[in-house]
Parts: sequence; C-alpha cells; structure tokens
Amino acid sequence: MLTYHRPLKGSAAALLAIALSSPAVSLANDAAEPPSLPAHLGMQDALRLFRERGFDLIVADATVDSTRGDAQIASAIPNPALSGGVGRSFGFNSTTCPGCSALAWSAGVSDQSALFDTLSGKRRLRSRTAELALSVARQNRADTQRTLESMLRQQYLQAVYARDALDLAHESQGRLGHVLELNQARFQHGAISQVDALKVETEKLEADQEVERAELALAEAKYDLAFLLGVRGRVPDFEVDVDLPPYRVPDDLGHATVDSLLERARKQRPDLAAANLQHDRAGAALQSAQRLRFPDMALSLGLSGQGAGSDVSSPPTVSLGLTLTPPLFYRFQGEVQKAQADLRVQDTLLAKTEAQIVYDVTGALAQFQSTRRRVERAEHGLLDRARRTRDLVQIQYEKGAASLLEYLDAQRMLIETTQGYLRDLADYWLAVVLIGEAVGLELGP
Repeated sequence: MLTYHRPLKGSAAALLAIALSSPAVSLANDAAEPPSLPAHLGMQDALRLFRERGFDLIVADATVDSTRGDAQIASAIPNPALSGGVGRSFGFNSTTCPGCSALAWSAGVSDQSALFDTLSGKRRLRSRTAELALSVARQNRADTQRTLESMLRQQYLQAVYARDALDLAHESQGRLGHVLELNQARFQHGAISQVDALKVETEKLEADQEVERAELALAEAKYDLAFLLGVRGRVPDFEVDVDLPPYRVPDDLGHATVDSLLERARKQRPDLAAANLQHDRAGAALQSAQRLRFPDMALSLGLSGQGAGSDVSSPPTVSLGLTLTPPLFYRFQGEVQKAQADLRVQDTLLAKTEAQIVYDVTGALAQFQSTRRRVERAEHGLLDRARRTRDLVQIQYEKGAASLLEYLDAQRMLIETTQGYLRDLADYWLAVVLIGEAVGLELGP
C-alpha cells in the first residue's frame, strides 16, 4: 500500500491562508496570471519550481529574515541621551548682585548604560542568544526544505503511479471491449449462453468503472502536486512521466544498515542540528537572565550655569554622574525561572529528536527492504507467469479448449498482478525517498 505523505484538505487550506497572510507573500491582484507549469513536468522541474515558489519555503525565508533582525536588535548599542534646558530664577534680586542675570541653563549627555551593558557582558549574552536563534531558524529552514522536498518527491511518484494505473485500466478496458464484441456476436448466433454474455458485459462495465477511478486518482494527484508547487489559482494542464522509474538499488543503499544510516543521519539531519542549537540558545538565554541581576549603571556628563557673558551669576559647572539601578525588590526571578524551564524543554526536545531519527531510519529501512523483495519477486517470475498464463488461456479459449470463465479469471489475475507490481514499485521508490528524508540525503529517482 502506498505510504506517501498526502496533504489533507483542511491542513492545505490552513497552510495556504498562513502563507498568503505572510508579509513575504503578496499577490498583486485577484486577476494575476497563475504560475505556468511546463507541458511535461519532470521530477527535477518540480523540485526547481518548488524551491522557487513553494509556500512553506517562502514563509521559512521570511522567518530567517525576521530572526536576523532580532539578532541585529540584540547586538545594538543604545543611543546616547542628550538633554538641555533653560530657565529663570524667580525672586532674583539684582541689587545684591549688580549686573548678574536670572537666566539659568543646563546641558547633559548620558550613555544609557551602554558602557556598563558591554562591560557586564549583558550585551554579549543577548547577542549570542540571538545569533543562536538565527542559526536555529536557518536549520529549521533547511529542515522544512528536507521534509517538503521529500513530500514533493512522494507526491510526484504518486502522480506517475496514478498515470500508470490509468494506462493499465485503459488497456484492460480495451481488451475486454474486444472480447465483449466477439461474444455479443457469438451470442447472437447462439454459440454461447446469455449467462456467459452477461459475464463478459459485467467485466467490461467493471473495467469502465476502474478507468473512472483511475482518472479521478490522477487528477487529484496532479492537483496536490500543483499545490506544493505554489500554484495559487486555476491548475494548468500538465503531464508527468509516463512510467515509474525502473527498479534499481541506489549506491548509498546497496549495503546500508541501521547503524550506518543512523550515523549519517546524526551528522546530516538539520532538525537535530536545530535541536542542539536550541539547547545552546536556551543555555545562553539562562545566562543572560541571570546576568540581569547585575545592576544597570548609566554614566552622565552635565554642564550648567546661570547667566551669560558679563552677567554670569554662576559660572559654567561640569558634573559627572552615575545612575545605579540595584535589583533590591525584584531580582528577575521570573526571567530566570522561564529560562530554566526553556532549558528543560529543549533537553526533552533534543532527546525526542534523537528518538525520532531512530524511528524514521528503522521504519524507512524496513519498508525499503520489504518492498525491494516484493519488486524483485515480481520482476523475476511473478509477472512473467501471470502473463504467460493469460496468453495460454487466451489461445485455448480462441480454439474452444478453455471456457470463458477461465479466460476472464486469467485476465483478471494478470491485471491484479500488474497492479500489485505497480503498487510495490511505487512503494519501493517511496521507501527510497523516505530513507533520504530520514538520513538527510537526496535519494530517489
């Protein structure tokens, strides 16, 4: 049975709504031309188009840009604060100080704790936390591409399988149509009974039903594929490959074992790299929260005086100030507690990701080995025997040595065997794609 990742209708609609509401995605107007697809869409064409305009990749790119902005904010040095003032001394008595002025003025500058923010390491820790978050976003973007390209490969294989199934249904429909015409003529001449004629007619109608099902399956598979490729409007008509890729074993999987695949997955899976970076980010965030207990200190420089020119009452005075904000009543317990909880969560998620890798690799390898045996069994005898049986029974039936029921049974057995082979071949390549996704490699047709 096919085990591809089929996008659910509800999830697809939600994803489309999120993608279209993102600032990174904008449609000029409702009348915009739908993205064109080539008349024949190959696997590599599909991958190229997906990398250019896939919904989730656009959102992931915007997320990376947003996180890059957060990193710039975290590493920024506070701007200095400039101040100035002018006033008048009320009740000033000029008789006691002839020629003095009642005009007062002041000017000042403060570093907004920039110096002590750097010396205390707060800015460095904030910057490191943000840079780790940016690295996480980049790895998450890579992981999004890994999983969605795997989904795209699977969806493309599903579309090719649906086309092969439709071709097989058409072939069966044509054969049974020919048999029906012959037996209708024989029935009119009394050579066969009405029961036999009805059996052939029933088989032909079933073949017609199968063609309808196969046509619908192909249309749905192409619609799902177009959605992954970022088609936002009417789906243009296009064709996929005629046949599934022939059976072969990729070089990377010829002698692969669970241990060898796990070793490669731990080195190459972007979600594991993201989980490790998230753990480091949580640790840096905890250090940053604990460093908040170091009091903020702001340096200031002031200049003040009263009067101007020869009317100076108080000469210009320079003052150097220090503003201290000691954590006496609130020692940032909430920020520290949240950071500690986040670190525990990232510990758990890291362990979960490692367990998920083991699950993905072992499951995909088991599916690969099973489908490989089934495909080899079909190609090395099963298909040939079913075809030879049908051909021999057909010859016997045409010579009158076999009954109509025997011929229909042989034809049905060949169709079912061929359908089973196509399903197994599609499942085999899907398993190859899943191993590539599990390991972090580009495997598959």
